[in-house]
Amino acid sequence: MRILYLDIDSLRPDHLGCYGYDRSTSPNVDQIAADGARFTQVYVSDAPCLPSRASLFSARFGVQNGVVTHNGPGQWMRYAGEGHFHDPRAPMWMRFLQEKGWNTVSFSGFAQRHIAWWFTAGFTEFYGNKLPGGLESADDVNDLVEPWLREHASDDNWFLHVNYWDVHHPYRAPDEYWDRVQAGGDGPDFPDDATIKEHNETHYGPRTARDWGPLDLAPARFRERFKEMQRRFPRMRQDIPDRDALMEFIDGADAGMAYVDDCIGRLMDILREQGVEDEVAIIIASDHGESIGEQGMYFEHGNASDGTLHIPLIIRWPGVTEAGTVSDGLQYHLDLPPTTLDLLGYDIPEGWSGASFAPALRGEPWEGRDHLVCGTGIWTLQRCVRTPDHLYIRTLHAGNYNVEPVSLFDMRNDPNQTNNLVDSEPAIAAHHDHLLSEWWHENCTGPNSVRDPFQPMMETGPYIYCSSEQYLGYLEAQGRHEQAADLRRRTGIDEA
Repeated sequence: MRILYLDIDSLRPDHLGCYGYDRSTSPNVDQIAADGARFTQVYVSDAPCLPSRASLFSARFGVQNGVVTHNGPGQWMRYAGEGHFHDPRAPMWMRFLQEKGWNTVSFSGFAQRHIAWWFTAGFTEFYGNKLPGGLESADDVNDLVEPWLREHASDDNWFLHVNYWDVHHPYRAPDEYWDRVQAGGDGPDFPDDATIKEHNETHYGPRTARDWGPLDLAPARFRERFKEMQRRFPRMRQDIPDRDALMEFIDGADAGMAYVDDCIGRLMDILREQGVEDEVAIIIASDHGESIGEQGMYFEHGNASDGTLHIPLIIRWPGVTEAGTVSDGLQYHLDLPPTTLDLLGYDIPEGWSGASFAPALRGEPWEGRDHLVCGTGIWTLQRCVRTPDHLYIRTLHAGNYNVEPVSLFDMRNDPNQTNNLVDSEPAIAAHHDHLLSEWWHENCTGPNSVRDPFQPMMETGPYIYCSSEQYLGYLEAQGRHEQAADLRRRTGIDEA
């Protein structure tokens, strides 16, 4: 058996052709989806990058493994084990496979980018230190992956993790890909021009339409790096005043996906050349999506909206999946490790948080979960409950934003999350709040409980990229005194 896991950073499912997008971003991915199974309601339990891959590769919720953010006390992995002892009840996904004799291989700069050295646990071959972590292009990645694949494609029992970053800002795909996506399709309908202009007036905070990325908001330790990024990638704007500006960002993200898709096509060509294309399971997913107007945030992954938490999942598993399968059940991204073990005939470790959805891949009856609890830990601290019909969001720490403390959205009729129903639908809101409370008590009370890593984060705040003092100074300097006063009220920072 052989497994190729294609991990595409910051990818929303609705920017892929196989999920209904009208632009030519993903012909190779679309073909893999047509040959296998596509899942429509997959969510990361913890976002963004660091907590998401921590939950996936440990197969445990962030509340359990300790990683819920990029900085402060919520960034450190509670590794299941101690000293020389790796706890077999909750092994890392790759370590489990490694101990079963698999050659586990990663081409990803993730561990360096996020100071996540635990990520290397279980990889027999780890090429991450040959990638700087975040600004490497899809070609840079493929330059390492393609020779490996030509040499080892016909070997038995390998798991190959390939991580692409080009859909994450700053958008840096070659010009030909910008031209390609601009040539066909109008892009997403939301947000329209009126919504963007309204967001410029009513929303504040970094990565909002008015304040997307001024250098004045970058902490001193990031400022030189951001200047260099602006110099290298001049297409990146610093604000989004209207729909035309929005489309410059959309074009960049879509061009990045088209670029990655071409590189995926090259890997598929190698599998065909080596005669093993029909003997390799292909898995395609992302670590998180991207908010594009949800809660007023743009092209960032710092809230618990569907834009941030909803990801694509495509699986083509030889001998298991039937071409064209589509599954609409709710599931976590971290359900993937137990599913792979189930399909390979291994017992699932008792300490993992996920559950197998292998029946859906086999074409057997499978309804998915009745609800999910997810969270995000940069820019804001939020947790949400996602049911088939609703999204309920509780803001634990608003950071530098004027987001609502509690929100409820009808996802059937308001998928862009524009109308907060928390006051008009109190019974539905109370039910979802009960589900959130129940989840918290299951994890954080009782004899096997853990301390919620959001608790110490409440003291430090989600301020790795911009402090409240820094943002307040920026608002005051711009003459936006009413917004500064509102932020002071929300954060408790005195006028003095």
